[in-house]
Amino acid sequence: MKQVFTKMFLGFLFVLVEINIIALDILPDPLGYFFIYLALEKIWSEYKIRNRSRLIAIILFAFSLPTIFVQQSNADITGAIMSDGWQLYMSALGIGKLILVFYVFQIMMKLAKKFGDEEMLKKTEKTSKVYIIAMLIVSCMQPFLMNLDSDIRTGAGLVLIGVGLIMDIVLLILLFRFRTLETERLDTLEQTTDSNT
Repeated sequence: MKQVFTKMFLGFLFVLVEINIIALDILPDPLGYFFIYLALEKIWSEYKIRNRSRLIAIILFAFSLPTIFVQQSNADITGAIMSDGWQLYMSALGIGKLILVFYVFQIMMKLAKKFGDEEMLKKTEKTSKVYIIAMLIVSCMQPFLMNLDSDIRTGAGLVLIGVGLIMDIVLLILLFRFRTLETERLDTLEQTTDSNT
């Protein structure tokens, strides 16, 4: 479980962090989506948990290839000029990521149930609801920002960026915590067995 969620953690970290040298992304999104796909494939092969997440991860891998060479930015939020096609592409990529995260949360809840970790299950359920609602609000508010006064647009854009960043960090923390799920369950079983003997 540790290797699987380490790959998934790294995958989402690659998708979240953007470091560019000249016009080349050092932590490319496609590599992140490929790590996520590998982690989901391993979960499917070991635990037979099915959902559409593997398909979505591989589609996002292919769909995000242009982001290696074109610098992504939050210019649509902060007001810089971007082409309509690129804005549409980035919005579609964001919606695809949100769908992928939804399915990843479903897998995480199934794994928490499978290992009988009620605390992790409750945390995952709560986090998934807050994450999905917050990111939907951020996604829905972005198109309306262009109609606002530039000062208001900049302030509101920064708030939306902050909310999105905080939610992505919460997701990364939860993924990092899931790395110990199987180990914690085995430790609990060993302690129960020792106390019974």
